[in-house]
Amino acid sequence: FKKKTFKSPYYKVQVLTKLAAELSKYMPEKVEEDTSSNLRSPMPGTVVAVSVKPGDMVAEGQEICVIEAMKMQNSMTAAKPAKVKAVHCKAGETVGEGDLLVELE
Repeated sequence: FKKKTFKSPYYKVQVLTKLAAELSKYMPEKVEEDTSSNLRSPMPGTVVAVSVKPGDMVAEGQEICVIEAMKMQNSMTAAKPAKVKAVHCKAGETVGEGDLLVELE
């Protein structure tokens, strides 16, 4: 038995009523904010370890800090190579969802 796979293009389609299509011409386009320079907490938890300090260079995928939530440790990593601008958390500190942990340049 050989498994066959097919690759096809992915198209994003939006179906609108005639009125909605007409009014959508006047709506501003939503622009995705570049959040790769800010590392935010994805969930409430406790900071277990911070592996960087201001001025450090980090590589893509490098561990920046570890957050423990519900008895599980989650490693927060850099999305791109950057320089650490500021660290806003320390080990033992409780953080909430969306809290700023580290700023990158």
